[in-house]
Amino acid sequence: MAKEVIEKIREFNRFYTAVIGVTNNHILQSDYSLTEVRVMYEAYYSPGITARQLTGILQVDEGYLSRLIAKLVKHKIVLKKQSKEDKRIYALELSEKGKQLFSELNRRSSEAIATLIEHLTTEERLELVRLQNGIKNLLTKK
Repeated sequence: MAKEVIEKIREFNRFYTAVIGVTNNHILQSDYSLTEVRVMYEAYYSPGITARQLTGILQVDEGYLSRLIAKLVKHKIVLKKQSKEDKRIYALELSEKGKQLFSELNRRSSEAIATLIEHLTTEERLELVRLQNGIKNLLTKK
């Protein structure tokens, strides 16, 4: 693979992570990391999701994820409910506090993206989405 191609992809990655603000340890002026917010996202949209399922979705180490979930449980953001069928499995969902927190973070995220693209025309916004879909399609191509 051409060294220049790899360097250009890495350059874009550095640019994009800085633009969307994931290079600091806290997302959207909150006390939470990107991975913690992703756990909240998954628990919000898939109540009952398990840690094992999250490990696959987020592609993170099980031990790290376990500590992260424990922190969110301790802060009463995530609830763990033991499975009746298999006592080793816990379903995760957001508490009321977690739902309120996630809704606020989700709102801030949408506002940040709106601000990021406000200078673009409608056609340019549609082109941006088309290009992003193209990147996604290429990187998930088998």
